[in-house]
Amino acid sequence: MQQGLQAIFSRLVSEIRTSLPGTSFEILEIGAVPLGGAPEPFHRLLDDFPGSRVHAFELDPKSCATLAAAARPGVMVHPAAIGVRRERRTVHLTNDPMCTSLYKPNEAMLREFHNFEVAYLRGTSEVEVTPLDELLDAGRFGPVDFVKIDIQGAELDAFRGGARTLRSALAIVSEVEFFHLYEDQPLFGDVDRELRVQGFMLHKFLGMSGRALRPVVMNNDPNYPAWHLWSDAMFVRDLRQWSGLEPAPLAKLAVLALLYGSPDVAFRCLQLCDQKLGSRLAAALSG
Repeated sequence: MQQGLQAIFSRLVSEIRTSLPGTSFEILEIGAVPLGGAPEPFHRLLDDFPGSRVHAFELDPKSCATLAAAARPGVMVHPAAIGVRRERRTVHLTNDPMCTSLYKPNEAMLREFHNFEVAYLRGTSEVEVTPLDELLDAGRFGPVDFVKIDIQGAELDAFRGGARTLRSALAIVSEVEFFHLYEDQPLFGDVDRELRVQGFMLHKFLGMSGRALRPVVMNNDPNYPAWHLWSDAMFVRDLRQWSGLEPAPLAKLAVLALLYGSPDVAFRCLQLCDQKLGSRLAAALSG
């Protein structure tokens, strides 16, 4: 988060904790191995809003054990593969576990680009897949405010198996692909279409990732995203629904928007919150 937004964010947290005491977040982190070892930005909400919880899901038992050993208070690690229904599925194990997927790597196309050896297939296993709605019904987590998901092409399956879970969600950050990195995987358009049906709209892409076609290396960087192949996309509850939200969800959506660098969304939500609550939360964004 930029330094200016950081100060505004801290001020907003303080105002919300005063105007809406007891505010906390219920977060799903589906595909929870940190990229590059850095925690996701929403993990700070565990400190900012006491009582918040992050439910981390991973299908790889070794990754789950590592995550559980390092988990801070408020983080619950669940060894589970998330999908559209309860069933046995083949897991495609790759050279780097971060690329392991329920979908088979599309090696014929991956070989067209630089530096995708990490995603080449090294073996398979089987796993029991569970839908989010079944876990919700079992009380594994409560009403969800935010979802961060990165499960290598299987995101659409998780959304379809979690329609009731997502009814309370205010925002989603999902990895999306524009290119078949895995065979028969859903692409961005498929994910966007499903989430629109479920009451969300695309807010923005959080950067673009990709590679250059072999043999050209651009800027001396084999990971240079000359061809946009995937991104993290942020979806928010359809803005036409915001006026019908209660003050607490509006304040939470404002926090999530500001956390991901969108003060315009935050300000609109806080204005609506102020109208309902008689508060002055929107003033926190202007000082």
